[in-house]
Amino acid sequence: MSDAFWTADRLAHALASRISTNAPRGSHALGNVSTDTRSLRPGDIFVALIGDRFDAHDFLRDAVAAGARALVVSRNAAIGEFDVPIYLVDDTLVALGDLAHFRRLAWGGPVIAVAGSNGKTGTKELLRSALESRLAVHATSGNLNNRIGVPLTLLALPVESDVAIIELGTSIPGEIAILRDISRPDVAIVTSIAEEHLEGFGDLAGVMREETSVFHGVAVGIVPSSDVNLVAAASPLRLVTAGLDEGDVHATSWKLETDGTGTVTVDGISIHSPLRGAHNLRNLMLALAAAREVGVGAQDAARGIASLTPPPMRANWQTIGRALVINDAYNSNPGSAIAAIDMLTAAPGMQKVVVLGSMLELGANSDRCHDDVARAAIAAPVAVIGGFGEFAAALRRVAPDDERVVIAGDVDQLWSALAPHLQYDATILLKASRGAKLERILPHITSWANHDC
Repeated sequence: MSDAFWTADRLAHALASRISTNAPRGSHALGNVSTDTRSLRPGDIFVALIGDRFDAHDFLRDAVAAGARALVVSRNAAIGEFDVPIYLVDDTLVALGDLAHFRRLAWGGPVIAVAGSNGKTGTKELLRSALESRLAVHATSGNLNNRIGVPLTLLALPVESDVAIIELGTSIPGEIAILRDISRPDVAIVTSIAEEHLEGFGDLAGVMREETSVFHGVAVGIVPSSDVNLVAAASPLRLVTAGLDEGDVHATSWKLETDGTGTVTVDGISIHSPLRGAHNLRNLMLALAAAREVGVGAQDAARGIASLTPPPMRANWQTIGRALVINDAYNSNPGSAIAAIDMLTAAPGMQKVVVLGSMLELGANSDRCHDDVARAAIAAPVAVIGGFGEFAAALRRVAPDDERVVIAGDVDQLWSALAPHLQYDATILLKASRGAKLERILPHITSWANHDC
């Protein structure tokens, strides 16, 4: 939608359940909804969010100076201080969601939600590419999948979009349900269930309850056919299963190429995925099932997916000198880490190397989860296993005498210990949670690999 969508009347209507009846009204046009004074444009509506380390109420004067024509606040003190309409609410984060929900309903097009423990971004990008072959698509960018990012994505919906793809993330119980109610999806995908954010969810059953809550009241749900527990727990009005070998939508044949990419045959059409690993071929089937629900068939989807550029640090393959680096260091949990190790074992190269950094937010299950991944690495046909942070302790527990194991306290120390064991044509997997910042090892690898050239 254009900037002309919002008026004082619409703003008051969207926030009707949060504000008093004497809220400012009028038909004069307002701009977009903004939460950041640095990008706010004249005419915009400024929503003053409060976070753990900031309070945007401290920047109201900056917002008005930048041209804000309305303020949404949760502090009484702001009223009377500024010569612009002010909307007082109890919680500005909730109000932001209300504004996004209002705009989503006014737009009225189909929304596809993508949730799950692993593979959300890859599935979203596969689906986006498939649909863009025929439709105008608006989709989540970056990691804007939380209670701020989802509303901002919906608030940016262009009126000319044919379909919206909204990625839903969660770290605490109830977050998926909140985002589902804001985005009101017509189709919902759950990519996988794995141990994630166990500090909040407690166990795998808690993860299952949280992720499958996306299906409540949704017309069509799509899940991997291979996960029988997820199939049983899903509760949309209509359930569609998708998989490589079985499901309502499945491939008649599939294969992994030598470079880790893959190809599936669906409805007689060969579809090549630029994303690497068998797990991404499974995600491709979920994307194809969702595309079918909005009228995009395999032939058009194949054309769109062929143009996909893989997201950064998500199973990206990079040749550095004679070495091959598989950079999968954007995020990690036990399920995605084991899938990454499987991808490494199928990759080319004589010397396979696993470098593991901590998996975060696993709570009381952290040691067990790190030990499980450490065992998977030990059992894999790899030549060298490096670990730092939580994996240093896990590898000591699981394989104290394995000569393949190299551990250290931080990235720099780990590289110093790893380098003497590496061949210049090694294939090196980097896998860790975002907070571990494992990509800091890349300059070391680059310098080392290019030294041999």
